[in-house]
Amino acid sequence: MEIKTSELFCILTPLSPKLDKREAARIFQEADSNKTKLIGLDLSFVQDCSIDFYEELSSFAKNSFIGLFNIPSEIFTIFNVMNLDKEVSLFVNEIDFKANKHRILNRKFCIV
Repeated sequence: MEIKTSELFCILTPLSPKLDKREAARIFQEADSNKTKLIGLDLSFVQDCSIDFYEELSSFAKNSFIGLFNIPSEIFTIFNVMNLDKEVSLFVNEIDFKANKHRILNRKFCIV
């Protein structure tokens, strides 16, 4: 896992292609130690996530701010289906995360 910290941000980049229970525990343990900063999770190398990762992410997001960016399309679809996009801030890239602009939203409009 690659960790980049600055005065305001802590950006975690998992280098494993699969985020399972062990990787999720490592990521959120590191995020807990940097709670005073805005936590960003770069998913550019990730190809698959287990349900344990989604559960850990959901429980962490209830207590702290976390933003995800560089999300593969398959994982992004699962975020939308599980409504995790309502709990976690999703961004296209690191620049948008740092500026807190251009957040990806799924509004789920329907025609009545």
